[in-house]
Amino acid sequence: MPPEKDQKPARGLIRTVKDMKLIERAYQVVALYAIAFAGGAIAHWIDFPAAWLTGSLLAVAITSLAGLRYKFPILLRDLGFAQVGLILGSGFSPDMLQAIATWPLSIAMLAVTVVAIAASAYWVLRKVGRWDHETALFSSLPGALSYIIVIAEDSRADMTRVAIAQSLRVFVLVSVLPIILAPYTDGTTSRIGPGTVTLDLMHLGLMILGVALLVPIALRLKIPSGLMLSGVAVSGTLYLTGVYHEPFPNWFTIPGYLTVGINIGGRFASISVRDLVRLSGISMLSLMTSAGVSAVAAILCAELLDFPIGQVVLAFAPGGFDTMVLLSFLINLNPAYVTGHHLVRYLGLVIFAPIVVSKLTKMRTNEVDDENGGSGTSDPS
Repeated sequence: MPPEKDQKPARGLIRTVKDMKLIERAYQVVALYAIAFAGGAIAHWIDFPAAWLTGSLLAVAITSLAGLRYKFPILLRDLGFAQVGLILGSGFSPDMLQAIATWPLSIAMLAVTVVAIAASAYWVLRKVGRWDHETALFSSLPGALSYIIVIAEDSRADMTRVAIAQSLRVFVLVSVLPIILAPYTDGTTSRIGPGTVTLDLMHLGLMILGVALLVPIALRLKIPSGLMLSGVAVSGTLYLTGVYHEPFPNWFTIPGYLTVGINIGGRFASISVRDLVRLSGISMLSLMTSAGVSAVAAILCAELLDFPIGQVVLAFAPGGFDTMVLLSFLINLNPAYVTGHHLVRYLGLVIFAPIVVSKLTKMRTNEVDDENGGSGTSDPS
C-alpha cells in the first residue's frame, strides 16, 4: 500500500480536475442564458410577439449552428419545465370552466386532424423526398418530439433526417405562429403593466412547494411531461378556481421562457449546417403540407363550433406540447383550451404511437419480404 503522502497529490489533482469541469459547466450555463437573454431582449425591444421565447430560441439556434456546442444540464431543463408549468396555469381563469363542456367535439375533430397531419407529411417525405418508410413515419408524427426521437432510435430510421424534420417543425412554428396569430389576439404581450400587483413571495413559495410534492408522484407513475403537468396542475387549479388572480413577476417568468428557448434552440447543436441545408427543402415542404391540413381543420372547427379562430389554430397546430401551450399563454389565446387539446394529442401519441408504428413497420417489412421473394431485404430507398 502506497504511503499516505503519495496519495495526497493524486487526490488533489482529481479534485482540481473536478473543480475545473464544474467551472466549465457553470460557464456554459451562464453563456447559454446570456445568449438567450440577449436574443429575448432584442425581440422584446422590437416588440416581437412572445419575445422572450422566440428571441431566445433564435439566438441559441443561430449560435449552435455557428459551432457553439454548449451542454445544457438536464436538471436545469427539468426545473425549467416545472417552472413553465406553473406559469401556464396562471393563464387559467374561472370563466373558462363554462367553456370546458363544449370541448369534446373540438377534441374529436383534433383526433381526426392529427391522423391527417401525419398522413400528409408522411406522403410528402415518402413519395416526394423518397425517404425510407421508417424515417418518413417518425418524421411525420406531430408533437411529443423527445418521445418520438427515443422510439425512432430503436428503429432503422435515419436519425439525422428525423431530428432535422422534427426540430425544424417546432422551430418554424414557434417563430412564425406569433406573427400569424397576432391579428387574432388582444395585443397583450405582457400581463404586467405599470402598477400591476404580482404574486407575492409567500404564495409563490407555496406553489413551488406544491410542485415539489407532486413531481415525485408524477415521475413514479411515469406520467408523460410529468414535470410540466405538475406545475400546471398546482397553478391551474388555484387560478381556475379563483383562489389566485395575480400574475407571476417578470423575474420568475422570463428565466422560464429562456430555459425553453435554450432547450429548443440547443437541438441544432447536433445538426451540421451541411445536413440542414441538404434536408431543409423537403422538411419545409412536409411542414407546409401538414400545417395546411391543420389550418383547414382549425378553420372548419372554429366555424362549426363558433370558437375563436386564433385559439383553435394554435390548438390544432402540429407543434410541440410545451411550446404551443406556452405560446397560448404568451399571446393570450385561451391557455386552458390550447393546453387541453395539446395534452390529449400528446397523451394519444405517447399511448398509441408505439402500437401503430410497430404494426405499420411490420406490415411494411412483410410487403418488402413479399416483393423480394421472402428474402427479408429491406427497402433500399
